[in-house]
Amino acid sequence: MTNHDCIENLAGLLEVERQEAELLLNQFSSAIVAELLAERKLSIKGLGAFTVTHFPATKKSTTSTVVYSPPSNRLTFSSQISGADDTIRLAMSRLSMSLHDAERFGKSLVDLFSSAVQQQREVCLNGIGRFAFEQGVYGFFPEQSLEELLNREYQGLREVVLSPPQVRLDKEEEKKFRYVVPLALGAIAVGAIAVLLLAVFYGMQTKAVSSGSTKLQPARMTRAVVQSESPAAVVHNDHEMEKRPSVPVLSVEKEGANDALVLAPKNYTIVLVTFSNEESARKEVKRLRSEGVVAFIWPAYQNGINYYRVISGGFSSRSAATERIGQMAQKTGGAAYIQQVQKGVVLHGTKGL
Repeated sequence: MTNHDCIENLAGLLEVERQEAELLLNQFSSAIVAELLAERKLSIKGLGAFTVTHFPATKKSTTSTVVYSPPSNRLTFSSQISGADDTIRLAMSRLSMSLHDAERFGKSLVDLFSSAVQQQREVCLNGIGRFAFEQGVYGFFPEQSLEELLNREYQGLREVVLSPPQVRLDKEEEKKFRYVVPLALGAIAVGAIAVLLLAVFYGMQTKAVSSGSTKLQPARMTRAVVQSESPAAVVHNDHEMEKRPSVPVLSVEKEGANDALVLAPKNYTIVLVTFSNEESARKEVKRLRSEGVVAFIWPAYQNGINYYRVISGGFSSRSAATERIGQMAQKTGGAAYIQQVQKGVVLHGTKGL
């Protein structure tokens, strides 16, 4: 059944002129599109249920590349009605029909669509798609224009293909981390013991001097105090921390303060998705924040291409970042991964959007 056949049959069921039936059918098709954009689902008796499903961005890794696919909205159809029939409601709210006219119009559409589907005849709805029998299956085939409307917020997005050196680097760093941390902790323990012995030694000297000459006592006591504080100074010394890149540093999870994120060298962050278009990255940050994920944009440049990573959180250890990924897996589609920060940076949130 073509659009021409639909119009003729609808005109007969409503007992109106062909032009009026054509106008009503086109207006109803437009109402369906508007409802899908606003509510993302609806049911039409005689046809079935339409649903707009969101698919988050994905990451696929191979031995030669890492491919980031952008998020998308897809229209799915089921011949089973998932809820109440929306035909009469659409006719009243979007076509401004009275209840009586809407019920009469809805009954005519049910008769029209049910008959066509049962006989597997073609039904075309402008701006939506067509129901047709192809390759041995009678199904729904949406129009490209409708899919473009549903993905209007992701226009211009395309797949981002990156070379995998950073991926291999992360794995190598993870192996090093397993061995360096125990060694570093052992070195800190030995240092603490040495400082303790020195403190005892100088304390004994202080007592000996105090028994023989009270004039030298202040100088000896001052030296002993400095030595006792030296372990704290060693642990927090920036120069020493740079020499030991795999030793965890203080947490920098500050995204809640002033809507900014400070990433220090050798910290870790979670990369949720990567875009080649800055505006698309900004839209994804807004979407994630609306779902409770505090996200930021971390620009980068590789092989002559600017790209924009959407990240969340700053962590002093890989294990802390791994735990956070597990908590946000449902909201990110499982495509997130952990990356170590090589150069410090300060990122701003909504103020920079």
